[in-house]
Amino acid sequence: MARGSSWSDPRVSLPRVNLLPKEIKERRLLQRQRGGIAVAFVVLIALLGIWYLRESQALTDARQEADRERAVADGLRGRKAALQPYAALESQIAAAEQLRAKVYAREVRFSGIMQDISAIIPSDVWLTQMSLAVKKNDAAAAGTVAPATSGAAGTTLISGSPGAGSPVASITFTGSGLEHVDVGGFMRALAAGPRKRGSTVYLNPYFTASQKSGEEGGETTVTFSATVDLSKSAFSGRFQPAGQQGPVAP
Repeated sequence: MARGSSWSDPRVSLPRVNLLPKEIKERRLLQRQRGGIAVAFVVLIALLGIWYLRESQALTDARQEADRERAVADGLRGRKAALQPYAALESQIAAAEQLRAKVYAREVRFSGIMQDISAIIPSDVWLTQMSLAVKKNDAAAAGTVAPATSGAAGTTLISGSPGAGSPVASITFTGSGLEHVDVGGFMRALAAGPRKRGSTVYLNPYFTASQKSGEEGGETTVTFSATVDLSKSAFSGRFQPAGQQGPVAP
């Protein structure tokens, strides 16, 4: 009985004998390896399929985006073609403004001169004739003002004499006054005349003649002739670019 119970004891390990031939065992191992390779191949194919689908979708999205961009570009080109006449008109306007600025660059408004003269002339002096002459070319227009200017005969003009300081225009007066001192007062008023853009407008006031001419209304009067030069500040500045003080270059 004791011997029989020893065979039924689970703690006793019985020897195992593999009766399968070695070829069958190797065949089964090879089949398991092939099965693993097949599963790995299937997984790889599935991953490649997923990647292909994603890339195909990305390519489709990119093509759709490109189509939208081409549509936008075509629309912009159409708008550009529609607005081209306005661009040409804008160029014409700019050219016209430049031409207008050049034409008005050396404008001296006689009405403004008359207002200045009427404001500063003494009450006992009156004008009988007044003429304005604007020079075509001068050093002030080129941006160079010399302290002394050479005259026609090559002599140097003294500061304060007619033509000194590179004036851009000159005014000639004839008129009458009660006394010679009144004529001098008119010249001093011109010298202290209004300023424009921080610069003196009237330069070199100078009377060339002053003589008694008889009586008018029971009083002896004086007739005179005089000149005064205008600096570049006399230019009106109309239609000029902002900040430009002098005339544009020809």
